[in-house]
Amino acid sequence: MNNYSALKLHWFDWFLILGVTITSIVTSAFAERFDWLGLIINITGIINLVLCAKGNLINYFFGIIYNALYVYVAFSTKLYADSAIYMLYYLPMQFIGWANWKKNRSKESGAVITRRLTMKTAALLIVIAAVLVPLFARILSLPAIGDSQPWADSATTVASIIAMYMMVKAYVEQWYIWLVLDVIQSVKWLVETIRGGEHAAMMLIMFLFFTANAIYGLIQWNRLEKSESSRK
Repeated sequence: MNNYSALKLHWFDWFLILGVTITSIVTSAFAERFDWLGLIINITGIINLVLCAKGNLINYFFGIIYNALYVYVAFSTKLYADSAIYMLYYLPMQFIGWANWKKNRSKESGAVITRRLTMKTAALLIVIAAVLVPLFARILSLPAIGDSQPWADSATTVASIIAMYMMVKAYVEQWYIWLVLDVIQSVKWLVETIRGGEHAAMMLIMFLFFTANAIYGLIQWNRLEKSESSRK
């Protein structure tokens, strides 16, 4: 089994997991009441992404818990597009991803076998994003919906759709989208924290660590792809 085994956690993996856990506990301890729900979301969310960065199939178990709980938090904060995409797309895709990764794992490392995006597919995804982001933002701006941050919510929704598809298909380039998405999410939850939204500070902490994990995941998946290519 090589150095990029999906079952082996390195120091940075533990830094992310313990960093999110400790920071979330401290933040919640200074709040008016301890945010148990936010703590569970943060822990399951970071474990989900750390294991995903390792190409580990078990990430989807934690992904199911994280996505189900995030639906409630996003809805209660009036981030309706976020709530809808997590409930109708992210959560079901955890099961699809599990099935797809299970069929495409390296016998040597146990990690998912990664691949590169073609120019044709990349161009198609860019066109889809360019059309959907303003369309969703327009819809979310309608008085009947009243989304609190329509453009940011629309951008993260569309990015989420594309990134999750790429994750299920095990494209290395997914991590570029996750990086942009996590930065946008961090800004969005910073705004909600300033507004005093419930659970917002905990979500901000989580997405800041998610941003670090996206950079780490990109490095890891490039190594996984090179490792697989060298064995072909």
